[in-house]
Amino acid sequence: MIPNLLTLALVAFVPLVLGYIWFSESLFGGERWIQIAGINRELANKEVPLMKVIATMIPNFLIAFGLYNLIVHGSGVFGLVGGDTELLKTGTAASFLQEYGSNYLTIKHGIFHGILPGYICFVLPVLLYVVIFERKSAKYFWVYSGYWILSLAIMGAIISKWGWTLV
Repeated sequence: MIPNLLTLALVAFVPLVLGYIWFSESLFGGERWIQIAGINRELANKEVPLMKVIATMIPNFLIAFGLYNLIVHGSGVFGLVGGDTELLKTGTAASFLQEYGSNYLTIKHGIFHGILPGYICFVLPVLLYVVIFERKSAKYFWVYSGYWILSLAIMGAIISKWGWTLV
C-alpha cells in the first residue's frame, strides 16, 4: 500500500476549514477568543496574509502524511520491500497485502488513530507546554483540544477510507 497523495493533499484542508468554523463568532471566535487567547483587539482584527494561510498547508500535509503512517498498517509492507512497488505485486508481500491489506481501513479505525496517537501522543503534550509555559488558561487548552481532536478525527477517517492505494 502506498499513500494516495491527492487525498492527503485534500485532507490537509481539514484543519483550515474546521478552524474557520471553530473560531468563528458563533462558536469560539470574536470577543470570547480575544479573552481566552489573551490577545489585544488590534491583533485579533488584523487579517492574516493569504501567503501565510497557504503556508499552513505544508504542516497540514505533514500531519496528514504522519496520520497515514499511523493508520494504514499495510504501508509497513511498502517499507519492508525498500519502497519498490514492483515487489508489492509478487511473492510474500503481495500475499500478505492480499490477505491482510484492507484490514482495519474503516472510518472508525481512522477516527481512533486520529485521536489516540494523533492527539494524545503528539498534540496534547505540545499543547500542555504552551498552556504551562505561555501561561494560557484552561479554557484556551480546552478550545484548542476540541479543535485538534475534531480535526485529527476527521483527517483520520478520510485517510483510513481513501488515503491509500493498493499497488
